[in-house]
Amino acid sequence: MRNMLNSILLSMLLGSALLVCGCGRGKKEGPRPAPVVTAQAEVKDAPYILPSVGTIKAAISANIKSRFAANIKKVHFVEGSLVKAGQVLFTIDPAVNIFAEQQAGATYSRDRADYEQQARDLERYKILSDQGVISREQYEEKQTAAVRAKNAMRASGAGASIARQTLSYNTITSPIDGRIGAALFEEGSFVKDKDDILAVVNTTTPLDVSFSLPERYLAELRKHYSQGPIAVEAAPPGMEAHPETGWLTFMDNQVDHGTGAIRLKARFENLEGRLWPGQFVTVGLVLKTVKDAVLVPANAVQNGPEGTYVFVVKDARAEMRPVSVGVRVHDSIIIEKGVRSGEAVVVQGHLRLFPGAPVTEADGTGKQPGAKPAAEPAPAARTGTATGNETRQNAQ
Repeated sequence: MRNMLNSILLSMLLGSALLVCGCGRGKKEGPRPAPVVTAQAEVKDAPYILPSVGTIKAAISANIKSRFAANIKKVHFVEGSLVKAGQVLFTIDPAVNIFAEQQAGATYSRDRADYEQQARDLERYKILSDQGVISREQYEEKQTAAVRAKNAMRASGAGASIARQTLSYNTITSPIDGRIGAALFEEGSFVKDKDDILAVVNTTTPLDVSFSLPERYLAELRKHYSQGPIAVEAAPPGMEAHPETGWLTFMDNQVDHGTGAIRLKARFENLEGRLWPGQFVTVGLVLKTVKDAVLVPANAVQNGPEGTYVFVVKDARAEMRPVSVGVRVHDSIIIEKGVRSGEAVVVQGHLRLFPGAPVTEADGTGKQPGAKPAAEPAPAARTGTATGNETRQNAQ
């Protein structure tokens, strides 16, 4: 009897287990929604920018050199500081030039005294010649001697001026306003004339940016350049969203045969000092303005075997849509075809997406991607009288 009861209970348990398994087998869970971050496509006027990479150069760069071989006696500036035109930078040992200037000055003084004496003698000889005391030949000889003395005085005067000018070269000044670099020679160092660079002064306002563009843009570039100034943007690494704006000032007269590019140059005022000589920058030549352009973030555009595409979110599902892209505008790209204004495109979370994949916002709220956040209710006014909810809570 006991064995029969055990058999019946075992059969009931097996039947229940099979029923539970049969019920569970009919249900199949779908794929979990992929977390994504979306942004809305917007329409606005956008600049048509031709991208490039350029190098910043000082508008004026002056190499400071000595005019003759000598020892550096004194360095008068702080490295890396701003200097003015005429500011003293170096003093060269002036001993030899001082003696040369003194010698030239003494020679001029001697020749001047000789000329003054010859001039006085000439006046006396003229009176004697007019009175017939001396012959006309004697007067002309004295006149010739006075002319020679005058010319000798002029020559020695020029020599004295050259000596004074040479002496002034012992004090080396800045020829321009700008920022000076490192002192390449210390005090007491010997420098050679015209060979050794003592320091370099670069202007920082304004600056020039040299860059190049492919020759396929040459015809359109020449067309706009002939119509008026062309704006150029330049930004150091990490500051692409806030570029400096300048103007195109130079277009080379030929295309480089080796690179197939045309060399260009733009001038930037750089009043805030954000650009620096020698720096590599991202350059964008603003050729024209595109009216009512559709813009999406650059990281929304993906590359596939059949071209570029984006994932558009509709009804919480991803739709893979091929697009035609234009030029890049800072952190955005112009979409020429494939996306309309206001549509939500995926900017992060592409790896788990496929056509028709369910998606959700990456913040975990479960809201529909691309949907605008609901407006928060206005807080109740804080007054001395309690609100209705507070009155009910107090009554309870």
